[in-house]
Amino acid sequence: MQLKHWGARLLLGAVLFGGALGCQITDRFVAQLQPTPTSTRTPRPTFTPVPPPTFTPIPPSPTIPPPTATRSPTARPAPSRTPTKPPAPVATPVPQPTTPPFRYMSTNKGCEHSGQTFIQGTIYDKAGNRINGVKIAMSGGGPDGEVAATRESGQDGDGFFSIIVNAYGASPGQKRWVWVVENGRRVSDVVVFEFNNLGPDVPGVCWRGFVDFVLQY
Repeated sequence: MQLKHWGARLLLGAVLFGGALGCQITDRFVAQLQPTPTSTRTPRPTFTPVPPPTFTPIPPSPTIPPPTATRSPTARPAPSRTPTKPPAPVATPVPQPTTPPFRYMSTNKGCEHSGQTFIQGTIYDKAGNRINGVKIAMSGGGPDGEVAATRESGQDGDGFFSIIVNAYGASPGQKRWVWVVENGRRVSDVVVFEFNNLGPDVPGVCWRGFVDFVLQY
């Protein structure tokens, strides 16, 4: 009985081995009948590096200067100042009246046409009253020159004096100077007259000279 079991096992193993072998042969035969695929490899592209661009600086235009940076002025705070006290007002001195250089001053001087040549005038005080007894000197040699004639006010009228230069008419180019005298000393400014023989209607005619003197102090 045991020989029958081993025989069956051997037969089964032979059948299984034959089947497996047949399958391998079949697979190889089928594989030989199929075409062998050929693999085509695409070549890899070659990479050529691009050189970097070159930078050429552009010089500034000769007519346009390059811009310069400007700085805005910084506002400074105003310094605080302590108010100063204004100076005390200075009193302006009141000008005192000055004493005139002479006791008598001339006024109302002029010259006109007449029948003869002389110098006339009136002496007044500060109130406008006429004064008599004041001596007037006349000279033909300049201011304070040699006295040619004298006359006192009041001899020819109230406060009035009249000194004859030429009783027969005017002499062209003759000059006479007159002033007030006290105690032999001049006490007024000097007045000069230049006589001529021009006609009565000619401008600048001078036959009768006249002048008044006013007492100052």
